[in-house]
Amino acid sequence: MAKITPIDVIKGISGKYGSGSKDYFATNKSSNQVRLAKLAHPYKGPATEKQLAHQAQFTARQVAASAWLNANKPSEQNGAKGTEAYQLAQKIKKALHLSNVVQVVHKYMDEENKVKLPTSPQPSPEGEGEETGGGNGGNTPTPEPGSDDGPNL
Repeated sequence: MAKITPIDVIKGISGKYGSGSKDYFATNKSSNQVRLAKLAHPYKGPATEKQLAHQAQFTARQVAASAWLNANKPSEQNGAKGTEAYQLAQKIKKALHLSNVVQVVHKYMDEENKVKLPTSPQPSPEGEGEETGGGNGGNTPTPEPGSDDGPNL
C-alpha cells in the first residue's frame, strides 16, 4: 500500500466542512493521519445537567494539567529537561507507550485534580504514587495524609 504524506494545508485539518455536511475531518496529531468520517446520528438537543457537569469537570482537569505542565516543563528555571517529576512523567509515557505527557498527567490525577506520580517509571497496577502538584513545582513530593511510608510487614 502506498504511503501518503499530506501537504501542510491538509496536515492539521479537523472539523466539519460545509454548513449542511455530516462529514468531518479528524487528524491524529501523533501520527499525522487524516481521516474523513461521517456523523451518523448527531445529537440535536440542549446539553443535559450530567453533560454540563462532565464538561465542567473536564475543564477543571485540563486547567490543572496545564498548570502542572507549565510548572514542571523544561524552561530556564527548571532546566533543559524539566523537573524530576516531568522527567518521571516522560519515562512513564514511554513505559506505557502513550503519545503525550498530558495522558500521563490525567492518568495519575486524583479527584481533587492533584497529580500523584508513582515513584518509578514502571507504575504499579493500583496507580498509587506521590503527589507532585504544580504548587510545589513537582520537586518535593508530599505523601498522602494517613499513609505510612514504610513497607507493610
